[in-house]
Amino acid sequence: MKSLIIIIFCFLVCSSHVISQQSAPAGQKLLGVFDGRTPCNVLATYLNEPPRPDCIKIKWRLILFVDSMSNEPTRYELIGFTYKKENPRIGTWQILQGTYADDQAIVYHLTENGKPPLLFQSCGNSILFFLDKDRKLLVGNRDFSYTLNRKPDK
Repeated sequence: MKSLIIIIFCFLVCSSHVISQQSAPAGQKLLGVFDGRTPCNVLATYLNEPPRPDCIKIKWRLILFVDSMSNEPTRYELIGFTYKKENPRIGTWQILQGTYADDQAIVYHLTENGKPPLLFQSCGNSILFFLDKDRKLLVGNRDFSYTLNRKPDK
């Protein structure tokens, strides 16, 4: 039984990595996959989605791609809230500089036509913090933060 559980675990880990690699568009490569859980209604309002009284948290997955030759940002896929796995938010992203508190901070600016941009402050290559439209850090609560953590490369 223990061997079966280990085999299933290994399959799931390996297959999730293969799926991400296969979904990279031609000429692009996967930069990273970031996961996290945030409080619900502040981001719902920011994303112009109706607040849901029953919504406590949002589970997010952000997948970033870069050009395979230049390593410049190209596209992203975002899953979470109304962006389901079968219908992710897909758009382009770029790297900017400066937040409200730190003019040297690295900021990832994610856009999609007709939607408000999403902003993240990069902390090294492992952590992304959600920013508001004024590039201020969003503050979570005792249960959930506005942080996405990089999934380890397999």
